[in-house]
Amino acid sequence: MAATDAQTQPWWKRGLIYHCYVRSFMDGNGDGIGDLPGLISRLDVLRDGTPSSLGIEGLWLSPVYPSPNRDFGYDISDYRAIDPTYGTMDDFDRLVAGARAQGIHLIMDLVVNHSSTEHAWFRQARTSHENPFHDYYLWNDGVNGNPPNNWGSTFGGSAWEWNEQTHEFYLHSFFKEQADLNWRNPRLREEVRGIMRFWMDRGVDGFRLDVANYYVKDAQLRDNTHELIITQPMPGNPSKTLFIPMSREVYDHTVDQPETHDVLREMRGVIDEKPGRMVVGEITQRTLTQVLSYYGDHDNELSLVFNFFFFVRHFRAKDFRGIIEQTFTLLPEGAWPAWVLSNHDVVRAVSRYHLTPVMAKSMIGLLLTLKGTPFLYNGEELGLANTPIPRRMVQDPVGKRYWPLPVGRDGERTPMPWDASPGSGFTTGTPWLPVHASATTYSGQSGDPASVLSFTRQLSWFRSHHPALHAGDMTIVDGPSDTCLCFARTSPAEHMTVTINLSSQVVPTPCSSFASGQNPLFSTEDQPSTHSLAPWEVRIAAAGA
Repeated sequence: MAATDAQTQPWWKRGLIYHCYVRSFMDGNGDGIGDLPGLISRLDVLRDGTPSSLGIEGLWLSPVYPSPNRDFGYDISDYRAIDPTYGTMDDFDRLVAGARAQGIHLIMDLVVNHSSTEHAWFRQARTSHENPFHDYYLWNDGVNGNPPNNWGSTFGGSAWEWNEQTHEFYLHSFFKEQADLNWRNPRLREEVRGIMRFWMDRGVDGFRLDVANYYVKDAQLRDNTHELIITQPMPGNPSKTLFIPMSREVYDHTVDQPETHDVLREMRGVIDEKPGRMVVGEITQRTLTQVLSYYGDHDNELSLVFNFFFFVRHFRAKDFRGIIEQTFTLLPEGAWPAWVLSNHDVVRAVSRYHLTPVMAKSMIGLLLTLKGTPFLYNGEELGLANTPIPRRMVQDPVGKRYWPLPVGRDGERTPMPWDASPGSGFTTGTPWLPVHASATTYSGQSGDPASVLSFTRQLSWFRSHHPALHAGDMTIVDGPSDTCLCFARTSPAEHMTVTINLSSQVVPTPCSSFASGQNPLFSTEDQPSTHSLAPWEVRIAAAGA
């Protein structure tokens, strides 16, 4: 875990990256749906050069391409345009310019495991075997009128859908309206590389690759194996267990195929054509070893790979320490970790872990002090919880399909509560999803020095001014109790120790790396004790005597 030179460190290693679910961030035209003009109007809260903003380095947008919204933008019908719901290409160019003026780097969500069945490619592909776009997708005649194998869709049912026009099945790993692309087709691969260059030429600084380990499927179409499980994590809330015996598909032949690494090396080559660009991958369904393999050899695949393993841990020091130590043990040489606590597909961390505001600060403290790049999901800076959604208001097709099971994703996608006005400052119209009725607002927390928002801003600002935290080495050390996480962060200029008390108890003795009686450099407490840690306290101090 060697230190990085802070002066030469790229932006995507150095700073906080903000995950913006555009549809729910800020509505600029009053139709109840967030859009690009609305986002532009809120750039100051993300970065304005002062401690009154979050001070982000990167802004990752959920998909804003044209889409029939069968999966809310993750079913793209045109990769080189902006959906009118979100604005125009001129709006996008204004966003790029506005973000750049404030030192924010823009990351687009690139969804190329599949396209919408409304994409012009698929509309032509499904008409005949001879159509030049037919081979952009994955097809099979099936067996006696049935799908060719047992591959299942992630959202339920078979992954194969019949196409009457060509009398064959096409593959869809997700909804049937999301047809899987054929990554063994050189022409398709060149199309995607062209799409990347199109957006990079417009000023985009990087891409988040959706389900990047799904790209290539087994050429022989062999059956996936299944395993019998008696208990399983509750979908969307892995800290709870469902006692439902069932057969679970193991994605032997649909995920992590060796050729996927070849594809990602080609895509990384496009990224490297323009200095300062990056690519971060969503790698799902796999072990930590498999996930980290997507950094490649000698940094030739993904720049960053999301580490989702906090999602399936309890809010305990020993659980977090275990995944942190395992990550750094398995991380390829020279690779840089990327840490995540929430996103648009899982129950928000505050709800998942049942956190109070003071506990939420300790969660943010962990995210922003680990070695690596922190990704913050919009609303997380407020300690926002999931919003309960009445059945009649469910929008997510996954939620509609499995109601009343709590598997829908609407609860973590609800609009930002900016203020206490009727539309919560998000819209002058009716929000597309209800705003959390009991959520504290952005404006309310801005004026409260003890709020989660104020703490997040303070720690982000502190982090940006201390190379030990954004570029330094990291070594886990034994804390004062097993309820504490304690680690050293060191750079050539600084040596710090971070201690996080993940308990409701006072811990009487600071971590061994602190000098006795030393005043902390940063703490969640207004008047921190030099001889004990308060419940849920986050403390940063100069290391050693």
